Amino acid sequence: MKVDHTNTPTVDQLVDVIGNSSVGIAVTDTSGAVVLHNKALSVLMGGEADHLGKRLLVDGREDGTARLLERLKETGRIDNVAVTFRGPDGDAHRDARVNAVLTGERVHWVSRPELGERLPVSNTTPEDLSSDAATWIRAVDEREQPSLAPTAEQAEVMAEFYRVAPVAIHLIGLNGEVMYANPADVALVEYTDSPNEYVGNHIRRIYEDQGLLDDFLSRWDEDSPIINFRANFVTKEGAPRPVLIFSTAQAQDGNVNNTRCFVFNDPEPQRERDTVSAFGWPA
Repeated sequence: MKVDHTNTPTVDQLVDVIGNSSVGIAVTDTSGAVVLHNKALSVLMGGEADHLGKRLLVDGREDGTARLLERLKETGRIDNVAVTFRGPDGDAHRDARVNAVLTGERVHWVSRPELGERLPVSNTTPEDLSSDAATWIRAVDEREQPSLAPTAEQAEVMAEFYRVAPVAIHLIGLNGEVMYANPADVALVEYTDSPNEYVGNHIRRIYEDQGLLDDFLSRWDEDSPIINFRANFVTKEGAPRPVLIFSTAQAQDGNVNNTRCFVFNDPEPQRERDTVSAFGWPA
């Protein structure tokens, strides 16, 4: 059956992509009351939203969230804002960068952890299980779904999140085909006027480093995460687009169905791009 690539992913796919993503996701009302959130945000907050009074707490205080909400009411969107999430005891904390967008009565939040390391590492270097990137994805994987996790009944909320999310999201099939890409993702690589030239085609066309992509494709087959990884995409006109990638794979019965790729404009585009070989793959 042919997939209609112009449509939103299925409800089951949205539940998985939002609930199990490697970045924190929340939908709140304009007061900061949480409608839904995912496992990664629970890790960032050091607890579940229902244990925090069903509020999104930034910098451990409601006034931190209130300040962000005031900015959103003025600008409609915030990008790459540095915040600190603190748990209910005020001690445990995690630094993050937050993107958010206000749409009517809802605010859609995406928070990525501030990490010093990344996955995958060089092919010639054993994976350091104690690295902050490996520790992060392990903590997310081991976390139970929160009580305010996405459900099928929240289909409209999840579909809206996918459409208006302040970061790029795409799902890639095992064959490398871009199954779905949200508007932010299509815009990131400048295919908004001709999305069918990108969506439904191989992801290869937007990667500058083809060897790097080949490595990624093999890792997706093994359900290996790609976390905090700097690469260059290529726009429709051939210009490099520095990005920061957080990607995991959705697997069932040992078979990978699709990836959950969240892609950010790299706030440090001047930094050297990451590689997976000691000598780098040829571009």
